[in-house]
Amino acid sequence: MKILHVITRMDRGGSAVNTLLCAIEQQRLGHEVSLVYGCSIESDMSDAEKEKTDAEIQRFQSLGGRVIVLASMLRALGMHDKLAYRELKALMKMGFDIVHTHTSKAGALARLAAKDIDIKVVHTPHGHIFHGYFGGLKTQIFIAIERYLAKKTDVLIALTKAERDDHLALRIGQKSQWRVIPSGVDVQAIMRQTEAIKGQMEWDAVSVGRLVPIKGMERLIKAWAEVCKIKPDAKLALVGDGEERVFLTLLAEDLGISENIHFAGWSNPVPYLAHTRCFALLSYNEGMGRAVVEALAAGLPCVVSDVCGLRELVDNQVGQVVNADCAKEVANALLTHWDALIGDAARIRAKNYSIETMISGLEKVYQDVCS
Repeated sequence: MKILHVITRMDRGGSAVNTLLCAIEQQRLGHEVSLVYGCSIESDMSDAEKEKTDAEIQRFQSLGGRVIVLASMLRALGMHDKLAYRELKALMKMGFDIVHTHTSKAGALARLAAKDIDIKVVHTPHGHIFHGYFGGLKTQIFIAIERYLAKKTDVLIALTKAERDDHLALRIGQKSQWRVIPSGVDVQAIMRQTEAIKGQMEWDAVSVGRLVPIKGMERLIKAWAEVCKIKPDAKLALVGDGEERVFLTLLAEDLGISENIHFAGWSNPVPYLAHTRCFALLSYNEGMGRAVVEALAAGLPCVVSDVCGLRELVDNQVGQVVNADCAKEVANALLTHWDALIGDAARIRAKNYSIETMISGLEKVYQDVCS
């Protein structure tokens, strides 16, 4: 099968990691896969993040995959979008069986480009931008656009049932169009790696993610100030980097807990997951939460905000879903004395979100669409 994946940018964000992983595994299965993305200048990646991304792209190419970088493909709106549309339209005339679009911007341009071409179109939103991103008017415009584009799409893929239901509640697509396929995580590798290095706990909690507003890291820091009132030596590790790094550092200093928070930057999260009591992610919006699946695979109880995909991943068997705007409620959850069996329950839950589950689901969707 000849497959074209299109995404706005390629970095270490969950949607990009998922898309690249799909391309690698499909190429490995014998498909002819092309991957198109923008030059990612808007990602402002650190050297470590770029090195990891480049290594994965090279792995895809070493398997025979084709990479096409479109300088015109940018997240921001502008005159460059017209060129990106024309370039995508020209690409789609090269005899692909499936064009699989990812994220809102690439999904819009590529689906518009495909509408007059005899090609099957699959789209994965990777969450949505209807909560926590824009104001009311702009959000309504995006909803209207997505309703229109859904009519030009053969199959829509949600990462969780909650994400699918959010779209359907907004009348985006028909129920018959939607499939639920989780974003695949190498669960077995994380289980092996964390088990091999497990030892004394260095951290009371760990969070992994880009330091950007949508991830809600400021809510976690405010809650950590409450934790430190009860446990003055409590240690929190934040693994990731981004535009809010300075703001978050100053917030921790203002709250008097600078010594209690370690900013790890773009580091391998596995050693942190192997040496902590629990994991936390208090995003304002989350399609699924790959970092949470990684934490579950490491056998960690997870404290998460009550949003879309996170409430589907986590329940009281593997952690707690909290009102993330209530610092005391979050702190109480983070200080929970977890049941000894919660680690086994977390690992079992993680297996539902494996790479194998994702690729198997996509294969079935592609075959159904093409037949």
